[in-house]
This record gives sequence, C-alpha cells and structure tokens, in this order.
Amino acid sequence: MSLARARGAQRLLRRPATRKYSSETPPHGSESHGHDAAPTTESFGRGFYITIAAVPLSILAYQLTSGEDSAFSNLLRRYADYRQTWEERNTLHTKMIEQAAFDRNLFQSGKANPHVPLRFQEIFNTGSPWNVPAGHGAANLDKLVAHYEKENREAEERQLKRAAANTQASRRNS
Repeated sequence: MSLARARGAQRLLRRPATRKYSSETPPHGSESHGHDAAPTTESFGRGFYITIAAVPLSILAYQLTSGEDSAFSNLLRRYADYRQTWEERNTLHTKMIEQAAFDRNLFQSGKANPHVPLRFQEIFNTGSPWNVPAGHGAANLDKLVAHYEKENREAEERQLKRAAANTQASRRNS
C-alpha cells in the first residue's frame, strides 16, 4: 500500500503546474511587452470593389434602357400581345361567373323541398329494449312530422310572397 502511495506522489510531482497566477502573465493589451506590432497591409475590401463596378454597370444599363429601340423596350413589345389574350380570358371568366350566379339564384328561388329536415326520424325510438315499461316503447311521430311539414309550408309561402313583391317592384322600376 505504501508503494502505491509513493508512486502516486511521484506522478503528482512530475506533473507541471497548470494554474497560472496574474503575476505570471502580462496584463491585458500588453502581449507584445512594450513593443509595437509590425504594420499590416489592409485591402480596400469587397464593398469598395462592388461600388467601383457599379458605376460602369449603371452606365451600361442606362444605355440599354434609353431610347426608342432599346433592348428593354424591345423586350416589353414582345410581351405586349399578351394583354389582349388576358383581356379575352378575363371577359370569358366574368361571363362564366355571371352565368353561375344566375343559375344559383334560379335554383335557390325554386319551390322548396317538402322533406322533413331530419336525417333519421326513428332516432327518437332508439334506445335500450330492456327495462322499458309497458306502453312507453315507440313514440308516435305523426305530430312531429306534421309540425315540420307545416313549418316548411309557411317558409315556402313567405318565400313566394317575397319573390312576388320583388318582381312587382322590378316591373315598376323598369
């Protein structure tokens, strides 16, 4: 055991000290120990060269775009006939939308469907078949169906009156 301790102590003594104190290092900013650094050459940088290149490029762009027969004007003239094509497409699209609106108005102003708005009328009769007292099984849905038929008739009559009033008003205006 003492031999192992002695070897461990020898290893510790062989290692150099890793900690440095502030007295051992020079203060910040004085790594050169009082000597000035050698001068370095500095380039103009990328921005300078981009700015210098922009001047002749802008002159070239101005010459290409100025005048009646410039390259830019010729490019615009090449696509000028698309205006007529787009105008024809827009006119056709407008006509289709107007026809669709007319058809929708026609179908919605037609006679209402007398269908009762229940998906499944027997939903009121569904339930557990067990523990149902006698006479309380299936409900009579005749009153319910009559109620919804009456409601549909009244809605249809209101719609017809409104449509008649609108047609009379439009005849007076024209």
